[in-house]
Amino acid sequence: MTSMRSDPWGRGRVVGRASRAAPASALKVTGEVTVARGSVLYREGEKASAPYLVASGVLRVSVDALGGRSRLVDLVGAGDIVGTAALEDEFHAETVTAAEVGARLLIIDLGATLASREGRSQLTSGLVRQLVRSRELADDLGLPMGARICRILARLAERLGESVDSAGDILDDQRFADAAVGKWRHLPFSLTHDDVALLAGCARVTATRILGDLKEAGVLDGSRGDYALVPSALQDAADKYVCEVI
Repeated sequence: MTSMRSDPWGRGRVVGRASRAAPASALKVTGEVTVARGSVLYREGEKASAPYLVASGVLRVSVDALGGRSRLVDLVGAGDIVGTAALEDEFHAETVTAAEVGARLLIIDLGATLASREGRSQLTSGLVRQLVRSRELADDLGLPMGARICRILARLAERLGESVDSAGDILDDQRFADAAVGKWRHLPFSLTHDDVALLAGCARVTATRILGDLKEAGVLDGSRGDYALVPSALQDAADKYVCEVI
């Protein structure tokens, strides 16, 4: 097991990139909005007014569940588009809240964007990426739970994680140092065991057990929702979970 230092991922300093920024955009915008940590951009059931391009930060996407609770269904970051119900003048089907780092979003001028070939192309590309993510989640439903969690974590680290440049910044345990350099990615937001369970569709105790196994294997490090991961090793671990049930 690794031995964690206090503030191991440097919430008070810069590790890798301070915040992943969206690429140059061909989308036409009318302004921007900053959503503070824990604040709501819009709620499920509200009338959609405009789609948004995430310029920086991370947001939590959740839906209402039975018993009045909300269920986390996705996390989005720079370059992603939210508020797509506005494309059909509909009501929002989800609630979007800024994660711990907060977020800055650009308000998309839908009419002007659709009038531009480059704008239409970028808008379509953003929507296709989201459809691919949904398809990946659907494909995961047929996998063993361990494999499902590994694949979810690997994709989050690849999309939203920040690179960590040296093993010394990550691990106290020398056992993992050689494999760590250049491969670890830190999640710049809190991801609890409950969040993992909701994303994977399993009981919290199952998510806790699998996260413990991954930490022992040296492909995940951290505690209390503050994690760094090795995406390639998580994909390998997913394959092993699959092989165990074949």
